[in-house]
Amino acid sequence: MIEKLAAHYKDAFSLAYSHEKKGYKWYKTDEGQVFGILSEAVTEEEKNLLTTLYTPYDPGLGEHSERSLKWLHYLYGDGGPPFTPSADAVRCYYFFSRQPVSDRQSFEEAMQGSIPSSTILWISQQKGIIFEDHPEPVIDKESIDQWIDSFTSDFFIELYVCIGQLNKLDAGVKERIQSEQAGFEVICQSFRIKQCITFSEALPVFFLNGSVTDQLFSEFLTESLTDTELVQTLNVYFECNLNVSLTAKKLYMHRNSVQYRIDKFIEKTGLDVKHFHEAAAVSLMMKYIEQMAD
Repeated sequence: MIEKLAAHYKDAFSLAYSHEKKGYKWYKTDEGQVFGILSEAVTEEEKNLLTTLYTPYDPGLGEHSERSLKWLHYLYGDGGPPFTPSADAVRCYYFFSRQPVSDRQSFEEAMQGSIPSSTILWISQQKGIIFEDHPEPVIDKESIDQWIDSFTSDFFIELYVCIGQLNKLDAGVKERIQSEQAGFEVICQSFRIKQCITFSEALPVFFLNGSVTDQLFSEFLTESLTDTELVQTLNVYFECNLNVSLTAKKLYMHRNSVQYRIDKFIEKTGLDVKHFHEAAAVSLMMKYIEQMAD
């Protein structure tokens, strides 16, 4: 469809979003692609149709930071990777509010205090993506719940946050972030959710609504699951109801060896399989990847 729009509007069509481009109406596809069309080239009927088919992208958000612009052009345009060669991982927080965020500067400053080394990309006045550089492998869900409560009371907004996976910064991260974003968008629009939901908690719904694709899962996870010994250990660990001692007994291994494998998996993927919902999510992902490989 994007190609057809480009062919129809020709020079009036643009994929290179910039707040400096005046006179454009900007839209975002369900896949996250941002595109613009010169307002003078669009009839009123066409504007109504475009608004029905695509999400209007708000260019009146003010100045983007240099880093958020890089993420914008990378995710939805033709820009190069915005991360440095030394970086190895990123975690995205997809947030939205029931009300417009009027004081963006204070919101961003408060967010920097809650998630250090982060960049905010505003999608509209009510939602955006937070990119956390050098994230800890395992998230502290309790602290996130606390700062969501603080933001709700300080900014008089009803804030919801969807926490993405620990993603490897490689050539495929763009597609994985877009897949995460699309999946969480469906959940936020169609389901009642808690104010904070993790990727693992959302995964069963992703399967139910058809949001699961090969590009969705973290490269850290898929790399880990190429280790047949680790896969065997995890399968037995899940069968033993997350009991390390019983797992070691069934595998004829020392308990510390089993614990080491599990800890290394958690450290690499950020998926804490010591907890039920994380273990259930990993089990689902393992079965999906195994089925796709057959």
